Amino acid sequence: MLLLLALSWSTAHGQDLAKEIAAVRFSVENVSTSRLKGTGIDVSTFELGVFSPIFYKKIESWSLGAAARYEWTDLEFTDKNLLDEQSLHTLDLPLFLAKEQSEELMWFLLFNPTLASDFDRIEDDSFHYLTIFGARYKTSETFQWLLGALYSTGYDDDLFLPALGFQWKLSEQAQLLFAGPVVRFQYSLSEKLDWILFSQPSGTKWNTRARYGERDVRMRGLSLGTSLQWEFTKQHSLILSAGWQLAREIEIKDSSGATLLERDLETAPFVETGYRIHF
Repeated sequence: MLLLLALSWSTAHGQDLAKEIAAVRFSVENVSTSRLKGTGIDVSTFELGVFSPIFYKKIESWSLGAAARYEWTDLEFTDKNLLDEQSLHTLDLPLFLAKEQSEELMWFLLFNPTLASDFDRIEDDSFHYLTIFGARYKTSETFQWLLGALYSTGYDDDLFLPALGFQWKLSEQAQLLFAGPVVRFQYSLSEKLDWILFSQPSGTKWNTRARYGERDVRMRGLSLGTSLQWEFTKQHSLILSAGWQLAREIEIKDSSGATLLERDLETAPFVETGYRIHF
């Protein structure tokens, strides 16, 4: 979800959409073991992800693109009776549409269906979607407003989130993006090296099956961190991120919708490395 939000906002604040979509990304993230508050249960996560473009087309003032993202998550609970699932899968197929109404005004739409489960069996509960609709209004060469709304059936049940934000170019080296739950400050240390401070929501929901039957598992939280992004050649970049996952929560429901667990999860540090190839 985070990458999809970032791409949508990059569309909105006028970055090179063709360059942003035409890139393959690989990522590895590890979140340290932390405890479910009020229990003796520990939880740890390890993720591998890949994002790849499918197509991009620009016709006059219209831009259309599609991509695919796959993420494998190793989710480990010390209490196997609560959740005995370590291999979870998420497949996203985002579709992007943007319309340049004028030099000042751009409309954009993102629709992203998601399949998230252990892949043992695909049920209706394995599917959900995210929709973002918004507009960018440019008031000057250095400042533009963002107005939009997010609707999701996966990050939270029927979550609707209106958002008002902005993108501000503070100097030739620095820019600030504030877009609802996404905050990003970027400073260019050199032509090839950028330093980034960010906060962004995280979370997904998986439909799983094991010896105890069907269960829906939901994780959510807020990532607060810093990154170094090194574009060591024109087409290749390395990204190293580290920080903390805050305000974390885990919810587990059975096939009847009864809540088996709803607990806060302790704050935990994370590290992530990424590799990006531009075409």
